[in-house]
Amino acid sequence: MGSRSKRRATRNKRQRHAGPAPSSTFDPHAQVMADTWEALTSLMATFADDDDPATAVDAAFDKAVDKLVAKLQRFDPIRLIEVARQRFLPMAFGDEIPVTAEAGAAYVELLALVALAARQETAEATAPAVEHQQMSHFVSEVKQQLDELLHLAQLRSLAAVDPADKLALMSLLIRGAEVWVRNASYPEMVATTNLALLDGNPSVRAALNTQLGFDATDALAVLDTVHHLQQDGLNTRLQAMDAAVQEAMKATKEGQPDDRLTALAGASFMSLFEPDADRAAVTLDAVAAHTGITVERARAVVERFRLDHVKATAAEFVDAFTTGKNPMRTRPLIVDGHGRLMLPHPALHVFAVRENLEEHLKTSKPVWNQYAKHRGDLLEARTRDALSRVLPGARFRDAFEYYIPANDAQATAANPARYTKRVEGDHLIVLDDVAIIVEDKAIALSALSRGGKATRIRTDLTGIITKAAEQSGRMKDAIERDGGLRIEDEGWVDLRHIREIHTIAVSLDDISTVLTATAELVRAGLLTRDNIPWTVSLHDLELITELVARPAEFLLYLRRRRNPDVTVMFRAPDELDLFLYFYEAGLWVEPDPAQVRVAYPFLPEPTTAELRRYRAQELTFLTSRTDALDRWFHSRQRDDVTAGSAPKPTMVPSPLAPLIDELQSRNVTGWLSIGATLLSLATPAQHKFACHGDMLLNNPRPNGQGRSMTVPVTASVDPAEGWLFVWATRPAGQDPDDAEKSLRGYLRAKKHQLGLPRGVVFLYDEPTRDLVGVLYDGHIGPLDATLTATLQTLLPATRLQRSIHRNVKRPSQGTKTTPKRKKQKPKR
Repeated sequence: MGSRSKRRATRNKRQRHAGPAPSSTFDPHAQVMADTWEALTSLMATFADDDDPATAVDAAFDKAVDKLVAKLQRFDPIRLIEVARQRFLPMAFGDEIPVTAEAGAAYVELLALVALAARQETAEATAPAVEHQQMSHFVSEVKQQLDELLHLAQLRSLAAVDPADKLALMSLLIRGAEVWVRNASYPEMVATTNLALLDGNPSVRAALNTQLGFDATDALAVLDTVHHLQQDGLNTRLQAMDAAVQEAMKATKEGQPDDRLTALAGASFMSLFEPDADRAAVTLDAVAAHTGITVERARAVVERFRLDHVKATAAEFVDAFTTGKNPMRTRPLIVDGHGRLMLPHPALHVFAVRENLEEHLKTSKPVWNQYAKHRGDLLEARTRDALSRVLPGARFRDAFEYYIPANDAQATAANPARYTKRVEGDHLIVLDDVAIIVEDKAIALSALSRGGKATRIRTDLTGIITKAAEQSGRMKDAIERDGGLRIEDEGWVDLRHIREIHTIAVSLDDISTVLTATAELVRAGLLTRDNIPWTVSLHDLELITELVARPAEFLLYLRRRRNPDVTVMFRAPDELDLFLYFYEAGLWVEPDPAQVRVAYPFLPEPTTAELRRYRAQELTFLTSRTDALDRWFHSRQRDDVTAGSAPKPTMVPSPLAPLIDELQSRNVTGWLSIGATLLSLATPAQHKFACHGDMLLNNPRPNGQGRSMTVPVTASVDPAEGWLFVWATRPAGQDPDDAEKSLRGYLRAKKHQLGLPRGVVFLYDEPTRDLVGVLYDGHIGPLDATLTATLQTLLPATRLQRSIHRNVKRPSQGTKTTPKRKKQKPKR
């Protein structure tokens, strides 16, 4: 029993250090993913024995389309779409936020497209009469058919993949997102951006008004109003049904049942769920009256955003939809033969405004050039504002020009004063020893790319991602090579003190499925493993910088997110899912212990447990983690008393948070990088670090000398990321200047001995127990003569592996203690 208990205790300890266990809470998003994969796998198995599976899948797809069309031809499309809206779209009462794992919007859109085309193909002026609840029964049963159709489309896409095409998976990701994903960003944020883009420049706005008869504000108002009037119609029907039922029940309860009232209650019930087309849709006059926009301007908006469903067959609509070329993406408004208006759902029209109007602006080169410049300026300004929130006190350089070598000879000479090639940089942000280089890309993914065209995908992603990586990497290389930049109108900027450089590529386009697939971008040759920026959309960047509670969190996320192994080990559909998982569990990937030993030769050989932990890592698929974020975000939009009631998502509490905040409030040199490194430690290590100062103060030396503890942080395969942490005490009577000088010398010499580039001393005063000094050192290179001699007095590097003496907390016994010196592991 003793040995089993010991093994059990060891196993429990290992599990505690391995990070949080998977939650036992039911995850509806994971269930949907599992169900979808099971259905797709089962469908694939049905074609496994065919001599030509691809042809068999095509035939099954065509048959499924024909079968669906045959069932839909008897229904009025407007009425059917309203029934589908109630069945598939998430609904909530009052100010509640609907949360669902189902991709209902895709079902409504596909059903709408097929229904419109099917009715067109019947060439009938009116829909045939249908019995009560026939549409409801049909819609309740059609989801399985729609799923089968969508899964067959996925199989067709897979069958068409060229295994040698490095962009194949990227193409599938993009096309899959077009089919299934809506609202890559919060529509409220997108609407604000779109209006700032399209109506924020007077010349562009004037061109829209002159050429189209409306501007972006009008377009958004009309489309929003169509949606709200549809919602009002549903609520009106619901209230009418409630009133009719209550009146019928009251009459019955009073002993005076009334068949007329009962019939009225039944009719109102049917009207709620299966209204006639007039009640399901809205009129142009109602939209104009509600918005205050003239009928002529409202009509111009309708004509610009109406779906053209007259010329397309059902098969053509379905093929376009399932291959990423959704006809509703830029023209989501349905207009029937009687002029009635309907939006299948509100998840498209905010995005359609920008894409549709940009299509028009491109027809006039002068106007487009004005718009493109305004678009770039807006992106740069918003990026700076977002990063200012999480990098307080940083020096920003925006939209500047600097010099780099024009040829190999200039590069070899490495004399920045003689460089002749002038290039642009969007942002260089410097805060103590950290530099962040940002490139903004305002161009968008084209319709051809969204439809999976591989050659256009490479062109677009090169413009959005590859060029940003190359430009930011170029500046990073210059800083590392020359120790600074020669900037136009500023001269030489000395950056030799920089020890940590991060690159960010900010996209105005919301293409999270692509931006989170860093490993695939590397595999496709769009990024190189040694130059991986954090690629993020503007809206995700803005939201993340609002969520961040302290700057150290943001820097740590940058470190983790840019790790080449992160998106190999973690797959997520959205940037916010990665960020929120970072808040939950650290987004930590275990480095190769053998490579860590190469980076830090003073470490012992990897243990069996370390090797096992590294080899046991598995790919993790992250499902949606934004439900709580959704509630918080939408609670901020409300003006009533419940505003702000939903808590903001936060990082797992850190026992070192008070120290990290104090470093920032004191504005000590290196506070940001020190704080991020402390925050990176595993929670047990953070608890120990938080106690080191008190432990030393509680155990003063009897001879009146100060005490110290030295701990290297070495959890990376890159030696440039190593740190040395020292805790020290200053006894009563010691001269403060002498103590600081001695400790600075020790820190620099010890760093040099271990080959670590950065370190810090936390100095405590023994009489007051106050933290009286935070001494940062980022010196690299040779030591002066005095410190070189000091090296001989230092303990060997191997001694850092010794554990603290077991009697350290028993000073009454008079036992001398040995400082604890051992490698610390980061948060996992």
